[in-house]
Amino acid sequence: MPPPKVSVCIDVYNYADYLPEAIESVLRQTLTDFELIVVDDCSTDYSLEIAQRYAKQDSRIQAFRNPANLGMVKNRNSCLRHASAEYVKFLHADDFLCSPDALNLMVSQLDRSPSAALIACPTLSVNSDSKPCGRSASNFSETRLYAGTTVIRRCLREQKNLIGGPSAVLFRRSLASRGFDERFFHAADLEMWFHLLEQGCFAYIQEPLSAYRWHARQQTEKDRHTLTQAQDWSALIDTYLPKPYIRIKRGEREYLIHESVRQTLRRCRRISLPAEASQLLNAHGRARYYRNIPWCFGWRKIIKISDVVRRRPSKQPAGMEESSPKALRPMGVNVAGFLKGEYGIGDSSRAFCRAVSETGLPYAFVNIQSRVHSNRDATVSGFSSQNPYGINLMTFSFDYARRFYRDRGRRFFADRHNVALWYWEMERFPARWHSNFEYYDEIWVPSEFCEKAIAAVSPIPVRKMTYPLYTAQAAHTCDAPRGDRALFSLREESFVFLFSFDFYSTIERKNPLAVIAAFRKAFRPSENVQFVLKSINSDRDPPGARMIREAIEGLNVVWIESHLSGPDMHLLFATADCYVSLHRSEGLGLGMAQAMALGKPVIATGYSGNLEFMRPDNSLLVRYDLVEPQQSYGPCNRPTIYEEGIPWANPDLDHAAAHMRWVYDHPAESQALGRRAQSDIASLLDPRKTQAEIGVRVSEVYGKVGG
Repeated sequence: MPPPKVSVCIDVYNYADYLPEAIESVLRQTLTDFELIVVDDCSTDYSLEIAQRYAKQDSRIQAFRNPANLGMVKNRNSCLRHASAEYVKFLHADDFLCSPDALNLMVSQLDRSPSAALIACPTLSVNSDSKPCGRSASNFSETRLYAGTTVIRRCLREQKNLIGGPSAVLFRRSLASRGFDERFFHAADLEMWFHLLEQGCFAYIQEPLSAYRWHARQQTEKDRHTLTQAQDWSALIDTYLPKPYIRIKRGEREYLIHESVRQTLRRCRRISLPAEASQLLNAHGRARYYRNIPWCFGWRKIIKISDVVRRRPSKQPAGMEESSPKALRPMGVNVAGFLKGEYGIGDSSRAFCRAVSETGLPYAFVNIQSRVHSNRDATVSGFSSQNPYGINLMTFSFDYARRFYRDRGRRFFADRHNVALWYWEMERFPARWHSNFEYYDEIWVPSEFCEKAIAAVSPIPVRKMTYPLYTAQAAHTCDAPRGDRALFSLREESFVFLFSFDFYSTIERKNPLAVIAAFRKAFRPSENVQFVLKSINSDRDPPGARMIREAIEGLNVVWIESHLSGPDMHLLFATADCYVSLHRSEGLGLGMAQAMALGKPVIATGYSGNLEFMRPDNSLLVRYDLVEPQQSYGPCNRPTIYEEGIPWANPDLDHAAAHMRWVYDHPAESQALGRRAQSDIASLLDPRKTQAEIGVRVSEVYGKVGG
């Protein structure tokens, strides 16, 4: 029998008076595909007997009793261990579902939003007799999804649980295997929501679907006489404020820490715990605390009066607006990117510039000067200082999004449909970058691999767009005489393998050391074989450059470290006999695609975005094992991009060496493989497909807004 759709979990301890109403509210739901799990934490009243009586009447109900009293948080984890459904809905034994459509509405929304980790709603406040006495505030709009890390940051900045208690939330069980963190008590629910939101988006329904009961015996009333609430909030601050996605200024960070200490001291005074107060002050630093009192007091008053933390309309990114569809500027596309940059992202930006220009749509090209790459490419010209059209296509990477918004300002994004072209190279898109969704209305990606990883956590649509690989120049240089090898210090008669990479793409991911090792395995130094390693920005990564230098010692390797112009790069590719990439992961793999377009056989790790165009019948794919890196990696001492624990490939060097040997020993067969690759790539990455896809999408956007 398949598992039910929802596991409704009721954790109960001495709430026999209220438990029947909670159970009955679940049984009245219009969605009937649920299991109701009641776990009694050794109650001294009739709670267990009530649950068992209902279980006898309805097979969907299961009643359990813990062997010993565990406490509230451990009892919730006991409920989770019994749950088997796709979704989990907690319901306090003294609360109830106030709408018969509660489960249906919440489940339907999560079914429609696969990137959402949890959904919440306001609660109806009732008294001990179940009579309404108010409702909680609606803190979010239900017209859009929110990046999970954005919601975490907002809760921390506003110093409150804006999401709601367990009775107001439904979440995906697959993301909650860790359980509630038992270090927390009062804030265990909010900490769990934070844990879930690091893994996905947040959805909201503005209709109150559950009732929260106020009565003298509830845990919230008991907590008023302890330090639990204040201590839990301080622990939340300590745990989540240092997270890399909590992008707030140093002054505000210090203010939030000060406030958590101040609230704890205030509670200590109320319940007469002077020793605990003194200990807290000593741990925080008395001088630090008293020094910060004046400006923190002023900041607190400003926040209270103007409510700037909650609203900030002048600084809110365009993608965060909650208004009706915008009236866009005239139809056309503004393409922004590193359009003169001589590196992979620059190549991608220029390819999409050309694709946009060939759609027949009006366009403007906005260039960004790279600070770390050469800016000498002249393929695209006629740059504009303005973005006059209604669609912005921003072709730089996700990690530049915040910087671009800060540099260009809100006016660049206002009254436009903002699209990002992103590449991503691992199976999960880290929480560090989730807040960068805020600046856009949708994301374009060049491969299904990127689409799957980013869409899993994106609050906005993610669409795959065919990469437009223009092969005219490549086909021309493919006919270049082999005598041009002298330009690169290559022997005319040698068999030449090639691999190119950028140190800013991280040496660990691009994995050139593996290619060198496979080359060493495959060939003796006396054989007439050369390996060309083309790189840029080696000066930005001295340790990596040193490893390369040591690895190629004694081998027939030509290491080209300088920037080459576009034509010279095409010429280098044309003079090679085979391209090799033993990457750990790729978003697309432009070097491999360019080599295939030139009719070159390509040896590559059989994993990630390059499978968009590489097949066993047009390439030599290398076996691999999936491994989890034991540390995080960033490009040339910049912030971490690839985080530990997210799997990537470890290619089989023996298999790669065997492929390299086969290509060398079987020139006719390898050339035939290259011709098949050239034919396939011309079809799979045909720019005409891209042009058509862009044209259709622009028409859809303007059709929605009536532009």
